[in-house]
Amino acid sequence: MTTSQRNPVDSVTYSPPDSVIVDRIQRAFPSDELRERARATNLVERERKFDAVALFYTLSLGFAAGSDRSVQAFLERFVEMSDCDELSYATFHGWFSPPFVALLREILDDAIENLDTRSAELSGRLERFRDVLIADGSIVSLYQDAADVYAATGDDQAGLKLHLTESLSTGLPARYQTTDAKTQERSQLPTGEWVAGALVLLDLGFYDFWLFDRIDQNNGWFVSRVKDDANFEIVEELRTWRGNSIPLEGESLQDVLDDLQRQEIDVRITLSFERKRGSSTSTTRTFRLVGVWNEDTEKYHLYLTNLSKDDYSAPDIAQLYRARWEIELLFKELKSRFGLDEINTTDPYVIEALVIMAAISLLMSRVIVDELRKLDAKQRESADDATASSPQLPRRRCSHAVERHAHLIQLYVMLDLGYELPDLDELLLWASRDPNPHRPRLREQVESGEFW
Repeated sequence: MTTSQRNPVDSVTYSPPDSVIVDRIQRAFPSDELRERARATNLVERERKFDAVALFYTLSLGFAAGSDRSVQAFLERFVEMSDCDELSYATFHGWFSPPFVALLREILDDAIENLDTRSAELSGRLERFRDVLIADGSIVSLYQDAADVYAATGDDQAGLKLHLTESLSTGLPARYQTTDAKTQERSQLPTGEWVAGALVLLDLGFYDFWLFDRIDQNNGWFVSRVKDDANFEIVEELRTWRGNSIPLEGESLQDVLDDLQRQEIDVRITLSFERKRGSSTSTTRTFRLVGVWNEDTEKYHLYLTNLSKDDYSAPDIAQLYRARWEIELLFKELKSRFGLDEINTTDPYVIEALVIMAAISLLMSRVIVDELRKLDAKQRESADDATASSPQLPRRRCSHAVERHAHLIQLYVMLDLGYELPDLDELLLWASRDPNPHRPRLREQVESGEFW
C-alpha cells in the first residue's frame, strides 16, 4: 500500500464538548513533550508518516480498549486518528525499533517519577511509614521462537519476567523492569536512599540477608517470609510465656520449632552474610523473627523484620505482610485487562514496546480514575445529603468504565488536539482490502491452479 495525506475536504469536522478528563490526560502526557522526545530519537526525520502523538494515544488507550492488541489492530486505530489515509503494515511494524522502545521507556520512567495522582493516606498500622513498597516478579509466556532473547527455564520455552515494585499509597508501579524469565527477582531490586522511611514487603524471591541489611542501613523497614529450612541461632526471647514453656535463648530454630505449642514466636536471631559482595569476610546482624501459628496448615508462618516489638506485635507483622496481595492484583490487572498474557509476536522490539505500553496504559487509566474521583467529590459537595454521604468511587469499577469507553476517550483526545474524523467509507475500504492481493485464493487454486 502507498501512503498519502488525507484530503481535508474528505474529513469531517467536529468539536467535542469540553472534558476535564481530556484536559487531565493532556496535562499528564503533553503533546508538545511527546513530539520533542520523538524528535530526539530521529524517528520523525526518518519516517515521514511517523506521528508520535497519534501513535502514543493509539497505543496507550488502545491497550485498554477491547481484546485485540495485535500490531494490525493498532495500525488500524492509528490510521483512524492520524493524518494518513493508508499506511502499510510493514512500515508501521518497522516503527517498533530500538529508538521507539527507548522513547517509550523514557516516557514510562518519567511518568513513574513525576505523575501527579492522588495518594491514599496510610493509616492504622501503616501510619508511620512514608509508603509501603511491595516487590515481586511475574512471568509472561511467549512464543517459543522468542527464546533467543527471552529464555525461560525449559529448553523449549520462552518467557519474559516482569519485575515490579508497587507503591501501596498510589497503587502504581514505583519500579518496572523486564528481563528474560531466567533472571532472579533479587537481582532487579536495587537498594539505596529510595527505601528511607518506607516499609518493604518481600517474598522468598528476595530472601537475601545482604538486602535486609541494606534496607536497614538506609533507614527503611522490611518484612520478609522465612525459608522453611532456615536455622537461625536464637539470642533473645522478646515474649515470655507462663508455665512450662520451652526456653528458646541459645537454641537453634529447627531444634525447637516442632516442639513448640505456643501461638506466637517472637525472638531475636543472628544471621551472617557478606556485607561486601564477593568478600570472604562475613558480617553478623541481629534481626527479629516472629511466627504466628496457622490452624489450616498446622505450622508457623515465620517472618524476619527490623520492626520493633514495642510498635508491632507478632500478629501485627503477619497482618502487614498480607498487604503483599495488592501486587498480585496489580499483576492480574496488567495481564487480564491490558493483555500481557496475549503477546502474539516473536519480535523482541515489539514485545518490549507492548510490555512498556501496558504499564503506560495502566498509568493513563489511573490518571483518568483520579480525575473521575475529583469530579465525583466536587459533585457530591453541591448535592443533597444522601448523595454527599455516598462512598468514594471504587478504583477498580472506575478502571472498568475506562476500559469500556477507552476508544471514545481516544477519539475525544485526538479531536481536542486538532485531528479530524476520517472519511468512514474510505477508512472501511482501506481496512477491508487484502494486503497481499497477488496471493492466489483457495478457490482460484482449485479452479485453475497447477497440481504438484
